[in-house]
Amino acid sequence: MATTEDRVLAKPADLCCLKGSIHTGEQKGVIESINGVDTYVSKPNPDTANNNVILFFPDAFGLHINSFLMMDSFAACGYLVLGVDYFLGDAVTKHSKTPLSDPNFDFQAWRNKHLPSSEEVAVRWVKDVHAKYGKDPDTKFACVGYCWGARFVCSQLSKTGICKVGAVAHPSFMMESHVSGIEAPIFFSVPNTDALFVPESRSRTIEILTEANRDFNMQIFSKVGHGFATRAFLSDPYERWAKEQSFKSFVDWIDHWLSEK
Repeated sequence: MATTEDRVLAKPADLCCLKGSIHTGEQKGVIESINGVDTYVSKPNPDTANNNVILFFPDAFGLHINSFLMMDSFAACGYLVLGVDYFLGDAVTKHSKTPLSDPNFDFQAWRNKHLPSSEEVAVRWVKDVHAKYGKDPDTKFACVGYCWGARFVCSQLSKTGICKVGAVAHPSFMMESHVSGIEAPIFFSVPNTDALFVPESRSRTIEILTEANRDFNMQIFSKVGHGFATRAFLSDPYERWAKEQSFKSFVDWIDHWLSEK
């Protein structure tokens, strides 16, 4: 009996996932525990709140200043934003402030340690979040994921997920089965050159979604690297623009689909 191979679309996280800039700013949200899992909670202004929730699945830096500032920006657009620490306090930055160049930090060992456990935490966390914040039947959930968080977005857009729309930037650890299981609208924001998500994989992703007649869009930026949407060098005008454009596109995409009846 023939079996269908589940092929890799976005390769496992690698050292390119540690490149980029650490941003500065003052976070506006707070970290709360949801059934033992640290969660960054960023609330919208009551005057602009839309009663909807964005689940934020971070990259290998976890609950970190770059992610805090991005979640605060989503909140400023009217959403309650919840970010999960699926590394349980053991994100990359716990081990090194300069993980890309630190000879004492073994990224591969760290990655292998957290690959299965982060999935278990994410599944449990989403259930707990939905129980706490989904009591109002008018509340709709969306999700965004960066690198490590991409496959969790795919899962939440499947028939077993809770989200009505999602968006992903520079994915890793993404298989064909993740994409083929998507049933809700999804947006991809990616660099033209990315060793983890090569052109052939981008094309295959589009093919799978097209064959399934799904709603999707893919935004491709030249001359930026993996991680640009979270760790762009803001001193570079083009990188800054690409990061901001990616964020704006995510908001527009989510706004559109959550406004649909």
